[in-house]
Amino acid sequence: MPARRRYVVFAVVCAAVLLASAVASNTAAAGTIPPRKQLLHAINDIRAAYGVASLHGVSALRWVALSHSADMVRRDYFAHTSPTGSTLAYRIQRSGFVSSYSWRAGETLAWGTGAHASARATAEAWLKSSVHRAIMLSPTYRSVGIGRHCGRYRGYTDACFWTADFVIRW
Repeated sequence: MPARRRYVVFAVVCAAVLLASAVASNTAAAGTIPPRKQLLHAINDIRAAYGVASLHGVSALRWVALSHSADMVRRDYFAHTSPTGSTLAYRIQRSGFVSSYSWRAGETLAWGTGAHASARATAEAWLKSSVHRAIMLSPTYRSVGIGRHCGRYRGYTDACFWTADFVIRW
């Protein structure tokens, strides 16, 4: 094979390898969905199965939910009201999402370890609880903020806390 032709073949092979590598890395990156989005998808899948409109994630509410999950891990409690008295209503009002609106909110919490801490397991657990199910399937709610924070809790080093704050404003 002449030198020029070998060079062209070599260049084409190199380009193909680089292209395949770029496609593989973009596909891998695109396949990694953050846990909060996994939970949003799981909740919306369940809502769709029951004929309820999808929820829309809202960043201001996400920060409220994430802060509450992190606070529960940091202060070693599991409740809708923090040890300092911070309630769902207080946290939502401080988010700025409901300023100048009438609004209503509901909150679901969960914690678990291993497979019990997955997004799908959490959504299915909420579906089995009448109180959580009512919030998750309520057609009233259209916006949600989801937070997840993992750490030590009750002797478990890998406990993950989920907070989902559902809101409607009008």
